[in-house]
Amino acid sequence: MRTWLLRSIGIVVLLVFATIGFVWLLLAAPLFSEMRRDLVEKVLSEQIGQPIVVNDDVSVALGRITHIYVGGVVIPSQTMPETSLAELNLLELELDVAALANRRLHFDNLVVDGLQANFLTAADGTTSWRIGRPTPKAEPVNATEVDNQEAIAETGGSNEGDPEGSGILSFLSDKNVAFTSIGLNIDDQTSGFSFVFDLQYLALEQVDKGQRTKVSGTGSVNGQSFEIEGDYPHSAPFATRANFGEMTVSYDGEPFSESEGGGYRAVLQMDTGEFGDFLEVIGLERVLEGNGQLQAELVSQDALKIETFTTTVNLEDGQQLTAEGSIEDLYTARGVDLLFDARLYPEGQPPNAAKSFQELKFTAFEMHMVGSLASFEFEKLLFQTNAFDQGLDVIGPASIERIRRMPDGRLAMLGIALQAGPIEDPILKADGEILDLLQLQDVTFEGTLNGPANLILPNMDEDFVDRLGGINADFSLSNEGGPVSLNRFNATTYGTDIWALDLALSVSELKGLSGLDFDVELDVSDGASFLTALKLQPVEIGALAVDAVTSKQGEDFTASIEFEAGSSHLLAALDAKFPEGASVIRGNVASKRLDLNDLKNLTATLDQLKSLVGDASKDPETDVQPLVLPKETNVQPLVLPKEKGKPADLLDVQRVLREADVEVQIDFKEIVGQQGVTSVSSQLSAKEGTVDFGPLQLAYGGGNFSLRAVMDLIDSPDWLSLSGSTSGWEFGEILDELGIGIDAYGRLSGEFNVSGSTASGNAFVNSMRGTASLSMSQGYVSTSLLELAGLGIFPWLFSEELRQGYTDITCVVAPINIEAGRVSSDSIVVETGPVQLVAKGQVDWVKDTIAIRAEPRRVGKPLSRSAWPFDVTGQLSSPKFKLDVGGSRNKAPEGADAMPADRQPCVPDMNQLQ
Repeated sequence: MRTWLLRSIGIVVLLVFATIGFVWLLLAAPLFSEMRRDLVEKVLSEQIGQPIVVNDDVSVALGRITHIYVGGVVIPSQTMPETSLAELNLLELELDVAALANRRLHFDNLVVDGLQANFLTAADGTTSWRIGRPTPKAEPVNATEVDNQEAIAETGGSNEGDPEGSGILSFLSDKNVAFTSIGLNIDDQTSGFSFVFDLQYLALEQVDKGQRTKVSGTGSVNGQSFEIEGDYPHSAPFATRANFGEMTVSYDGEPFSESEGGGYRAVLQMDTGEFGDFLEVIGLERVLEGNGQLQAELVSQDALKIETFTTTVNLEDGQQLTAEGSIEDLYTARGVDLLFDARLYPEGQPPNAAKSFQELKFTAFEMHMVGSLASFEFEKLLFQTNAFDQGLDVIGPASIERIRRMPDGRLAMLGIALQAGPIEDPILKADGEILDLLQLQDVTFEGTLNGPANLILPNMDEDFVDRLGGINADFSLSNEGGPVSLNRFNATTYGTDIWALDLALSVSELKGLSGLDFDVELDVSDGASFLTALKLQPVEIGALAVDAVTSKQGEDFTASIEFEAGSSHLLAALDAKFPEGASVIRGNVASKRLDLNDLKNLTATLDQLKSLVGDASKDPETDVQPLVLPKETNVQPLVLPKEKGKPADLLDVQRVLREADVEVQIDFKEIVGQQGVTSVSSQLSAKEGTVDFGPLQLAYGGGNFSLRAVMDLIDSPDWLSLSGSTSGWEFGEILDELGIGIDAYGRLSGEFNVSGSTASGNAFVNSMRGTASLSMSQGYVSTSLLELAGLGIFPWLFSEELRQGYTDITCVVAPINIEAGRVSSDSIVVETGPVQLVAKGQVDWVKDTIAIRAEPRRVGKPLSRSAWPFDVTGQLSSPKFKLDVGGSRNKAPEGADAMPADRQPCVPDMNQLQ
């Protein structure tokens, strides 16, 4: 019995030692290393729902709390076989053996050393961490960060059908974890963003008996210091604080109960600190300096929703960018409602008003965007400049394929598609990209425009909508590496017999109109019908045709414009150079035949067409909204001109003349439509601020004008000087034109030199100063009143003039002085063979007064009595005539009482006495 007992005890001891030895061999011996790795791989894979590979040995320190040491752990990516999702040098876990005895596997107090995690997104949207959830095609800029949060939560590669609780975060959520020497690489090839985390430590600590999780960590992100502190009570409000360099982020929220559907509500607040540092942290070019703030209210329930957000960026030069709105689903960028407002200059310090295209600057813009990145509309798009505002009405739907960081650090917006008009048949379609979104550089767009003519011709008569046809155009614009250029704009009309347009335009620099090539042919078969179609007053101008070709390359500009209306033909050619200094312009305007009636009708037509851009001279009862289509046409309007100004206001002709060297020849060979006018020839020149128009040679019947106009645009820009002469005018015809039924003959000539204000026609007349003179010789007038007045009653009874029925006029000389509305003369002389009439006085048309004294005498007898002198006095509008009965005498100058032998005609005899 004793022997059996001893033998049994020995066997038990041997079994215990054998068991201990076997367990020791199993847990420590190299022979069972592979078994230990397989066991750990299986257990941990089940725990996190993701395959795990253990490359090094596994060791176990037995005890009530067993310590497990695992080396060379790799979590391979299921979607990128060549990539590991995570690698770590050493993983230490504590296993609760007592819990294991109760069939509950529980690890705690994990220590992870030398972790390198890789969250990668390929160009096709494939991610290294999940299966079965494709990346949305259009993602917002911060979608990378959101996906990264998803990645951490779903690193187990869980499908959407995986049970709740799978994934690394679920595995770690109730455990104490200490991470040391952590590397995290987030590289998204679809967005171009890359974030490299280098963390000294990251700790998850379970406190309050497992009812609260605290997170803390420190390290760097893309070379900038990084710190995070988080406090996450179970079913209670949570808080997160993080610092990226100078950028601070807070994320505070409160979970919803299960009855409320789960999820949470949170408030995100961010201050970028120095905005340039923020751009560097996220890997973008440091092209902006300033600071920015963001506040957003988020709700996570099935989707991540931004209920409201506001953000403001203040740049160091005084510009300000603000945005506010909401997003229904941040993951897919759907349900977007955003308002953007940008002030591009310091508040209260806008740039000076532009006086030319070269000075044009954008000062602000407003934008209201609704929809999603895959399909959105601009309900408002308003651009403000230092010359005018320009608005675009509803544009859309539009879409953005993606927003991504370029390899050189620029933020790009790619795959932009825009359209306007009915969705099923859009009028405008354009595709493009912006390769530098922060500076709005390297923009490229190409598109087409196809729609009815009322797209650009507003408020048309419904009976003419179909007859005016449509417009087809294609265009391309860009600002690749420089100013905005219109590479191509070609437009033609179709389906109409009323008008025809063929336009080709390209501009290498829109702002300065550099590299301009412009070719347009416009034909209107009947101008009156065309105006009627636009609900304007018809003008019987007949057919119209315009053919214009212009080109501006570098400093050189050329233009040729041919115009035909009715029977008139006009051709203008221009050559110019625009160097840094004064521009040089040479040109000519010529016409073989110009009918003034055509010119008058053209002026009336243009006056009607001006109403299309805001100058209403048409029928006031007609209501036209410029460049806006009626709503019932189901066509979205494209352009809404504002009252503040318009681009045409930047063409300052006076400034061009002030700064340029200009010579333009004018030659109209034949002019019809005005009795007597046969031709016009002149020259316009400008140099060093002085504009000289003339001499203008105007032929009118047998007479002609030679006129010169001069303006000094530097010292006296509002003052015009006119000088010249006229000759060959038939005195009798002028009397007939004036309605004076007196037979007369004589060739009139004159000279003038006057100047006045250019503010208006009345201002010029009323401010006019200078001199003028009128003369006539070898004429006659069918009256003998001069003889009656100059020879007295008795000589007149026997005068030769009385018998022949007219008076021969030897000459007329009328020199006058003009002074601000007043004309005066000391010696207006009308002379016949026997009589000389001398008049003097003044006329003031501003004050409406006249005071003239006229005295007729025998030729060569200035001291004799004037038999019938007369006065004209009173109001100019109603003068009074008074004969001085009894006559008058002149007083002889001292020592002068004889006429010279060589007496001069039409010089007052009194002034010739010796």
